[in-house]
Amino acid sequence: MGCGKSSTGRELAERLGARFIDLDDEIAARTGRSIPEIFREGGEPAFRAAELQALQDVLGRADAAAGDTVLALGGGTLTVPQARELVFARTRCFWLRTRLETIRERLGAADASRPLFADAEALYARRGAIYSQAPFAVDTDGKTPAEVAGEIVAALKGAGC
Repeated sequence: MGCGKSSTGRELAERLGARFIDLDDEIAARTGRSIPEIFREGGEPAFRAAELQALQDVLGRADAAAGDTVLALGGGTLTVPQARELVFARTRCFWLRTRLETIRERLGAADASRPLFADAEALYARRGAIYSQAPFAVDTDGKTPAEVAGEIVAALKGAGC
């Protein structure tokens, strides 16, 4: 959260001529409920189940498999081992590495619409250990989404993608 996944993803999709999907938006559209509502009604386990199903469906589409889709994952998607394995096997996953101080500046002191933000420091540490397993990383501090998207395009070209 707060690292620029959605804004960078939109910019990247435009540069690549690809479709953009925000997984949180996909979940909300499928369930007819906002992410905070899903958390309130069923807790994190219900949300992660809906998230995994949406991820499996999105990655199962032919255009996503062909690389014609830029997918912005939710901040906790990779914390689910099955989701992490699927993403690492089927995509070119980039960690948008962002300092906690930058995230706080971007989100403000607290953001009630983000269910897990209250425990930001512990969450940041736990998730950072998981995100560091991503095959690609780009630092976002002090950069615009356009600059980050440009670095991702360069990394993809450098990796022969």
